[in-house]
Amino acid sequence: MRSTIHTLANLTLGAALLAGASACGGSSRESAAPAPIPFFQPDVALRNAHIRGVGLTGGAMDIEMRVYNPNDYDLLSPRVSYRILLGGKHVADGLADPDVVVPAHDSAFVRIPATFSYSSVGGAGRALIDRGALDYRVLGRMTVGTPYGRFWFPYDRAGQFATLSARRP
Repeated sequence: MRSTIHTLANLTLGAALLAGASACGGSSRESAAPAPIPFFQPDVALRNAHIRGVGLTGGAMDIEMRVYNPNDYDLLSPRVSYRILLGGKHVADGLADPDVVVPAHDSAFVRIPATFSYSSVGGAGRALIDRGALDYRVLGRMTVGTPYGRFWFPYDRAGQFATLSARRP
């Protein structure tokens, strides 16, 4: 009787050790990590800036950007935050929700409305008249809808406005 209990205890202990070893060791096969979400940052280029109108204290303009989508799916409902600098001086900033779809492997134009005050562009206007050129910069962040959720990416574009002729001292 004593040997039967001893044998039964050894078998139970052996089974427990075997179960524990197989649970810890698992398979020699590596488990695959989840695939990364396939989102490639779109390319944003400043295409144009138009003065839409002027008033007593300032004006309104449209900033037009070309957005190229390198992804295999459309980009939907962009939300664009922006900041506009002229001659290194802050002129305008804001947030816009243009109604546009950027097709897969294609481009779309995104128009951003902006307002400015004369006091913010006064020095920039004088520099444009004196030098015949003015540096500009448009920067911010764009958030877009994808099949995998909403993603955001920064953009920062700079260039120079030039007049046809400049006053020479």
